[in-house]
Amino acid sequence: MIDPSTPFWIFLLLVFPASAGILAMVPNARASEVVARVGAVGAVVAALALRVSHGSGTFGPYLGIDTISGVFLVPVTAIYATSVWYSREYLRSVRRPFLSPPIYYALLSAFAFAMIATLVVRDLGLMWIGVEGTTVASALLLVLERRPTSVEAAWRYTLIASAGLTIALFALLLLYASTGTLDAFALAAHPPAATLAVTMAVALALVGYGTKIGLFPMHTWLPDAHAEAPSPVSAMFSGVLLPTALYAFLRIYRILPSPTPATLSTLVLGFGVATALVAALLLQGQRSYKRLLAYSSMEVMGLAVAGVGLGGIALYGALLLLVAHAFAKSSAFYGAGNVLQKTGTTRMADVRDLRHTMPRTAGAWVLAAAGVTGAPPFGTFVGEVLIVVGALALGNLLAAAAIVVAILLAFLGINGQIGRMVFGARAGAEAPSPGEPPTAILYLNLGVALLLGIVAIPYLTDAVRNAAVALGGGLP
Repeated sequence: MIDPSTPFWIFLLLVFPASAGILAMVPNARASEVVARVGAVGAVVAALALRVSHGSGTFGPYLGIDTISGVFLVPVTAIYATSVWYSREYLRSVRRPFLSPPIYYALLSAFAFAMIATLVVRDLGLMWIGVEGTTVASALLLVLERRPTSVEAAWRYTLIASAGLTIALFALLLLYASTGTLDAFALAAHPPAATLAVTMAVALALVGYGTKIGLFPMHTWLPDAHAEAPSPVSAMFSGVLLPTALYAFLRIYRILPSPTPATLSTLVLGFGVATALVAALLLQGQRSYKRLLAYSSMEVMGLAVAGVGLGGIALYGALLLLVAHAFAKSSAFYGAGNVLQKTGTTRMADVRDLRHTMPRTAGAWVLAAAGVTGAPPFGTFVGEVLIVVGALALGNLLAAAAIVVAILLAFLGINGQIGRMVFGARAGAEAPSPGEPPTAILYLNLGVALLLGIVAIPYLTDAVRNAAVALGGGLP
């Protein structure tokens, strides 16, 4: 039985960002900003209402929501809202923007709408369209600052992501030919037999959507796109776009009968562990702090995919990691935007002594670095620990060791580099210029990431736990 309020809130979830995307194109910068803010806040309210009311069920032949999509909706709408709020100061710092504020806010809302639509449709084909829609909207946002490298990053992102999604489309065609339907809810309720065709469809979906997730070796677009995008857009890329792509894969992965065939679970685990290790190694030699954060996102997505492959308690940890990481990483990218506005450079070697020149941003950045790398008591710490525990519970010592190595390498690399920028001595003796961009949003998102860790310790995060159970995992 469908709660009458559920379709209403789903309708608002779609209407608010869609309306904001259209109305933000009014030829007035201030008006477009207000419209975008109203749309973002409305989407957050609708997502929270669904979470509080435990809304679930299907609405017509195309829309549907359950505990899995509910877990992803809150971070997507929340990061959308904070990115819209953060954009005002950031846009003021862009000297010759390629996009006017109305176009920028319209595309940002369209970007959010595509992600939300992916999460509230029940048809796998419509999910594919939603993920492809995120590529179109976000690629245009990459060129905001008119740099030649931004144009190159946008082209590379569009070509590689679209090529990967073409493979995902083949997976859907094969799945439809085998089952006669693409209704994710129906397939989950009545899983098809793990025939060769179905198994191949899931494997192709892993490669296809894995390209958008940033899995190795399909990750090559990720560091460029995250580094060249405006910081509010980078926050949405890392915080919620990559998890949304993973959600689309999870919907296909979930149709497999339980227990999941060992070949597929091992394949998913292998991609995840390899991605985490490669990203942890590559971030060590980065010279740009935005690329550093980009490789950090790749490492976290690798850990989350490894948790999916392990299943059980590790799957719970993966979902918790994704939610907590969304808030911590968005704060880290907002901090990067503040530093860029103040210093005019993304080169880590040119940024020193932020504790004196930008004390509020420096404090948030240190905490954000700790949060994204799994320092206790952030929610990311609990998620990573549960993934390792899940590997150990299965007796997979090799996977557990590789995951621990990736976590330690990322922790040392990111916190070491951020620490040098914050506490390192300046080469010159010039006095710092007064003032720094606002930091309230940075600390707000950090607070959410911290709260998730505190609440998760006694296993009270019901939303994440229920989603993990629905996917075949969960707590003992």
